[in-house]
Amino acid sequence: MNEQVQSLVAVRADELAWNEVDDQIVVLDTATSTYHAVSGAGVTLWPLLVEGTTRADLLVRLTDTFDVPAERAEADLEAFLDSCAPLLRTT
Repeated sequence: MNEQVQSLVAVRADELAWNEVDDQIVVLDTATSTYHAVSGAGVTLWPLLVEGTTRADLLVRLTDTFDVPAERAEADLEAFLDSCAPLLRTT
């Protein structure tokens, strides 16, 4: 993750529609007509992704919000970003 820490990551806002429903974010990819659900800690990270953020800032949000060691948060963050890859842009 080290070389990607400062790269900007954001949702593909021009091709996605989303809404918070109960305890999750329901996302429609209008380019592919597929639905996705973001839940758990991902709901905490979604607003940062909408604004555009760095992996480092996402990691800080996880460690500040949840009582987890940095190593665990980093692994969980990478797994989350991998699962959301079709919804994201990285620069």
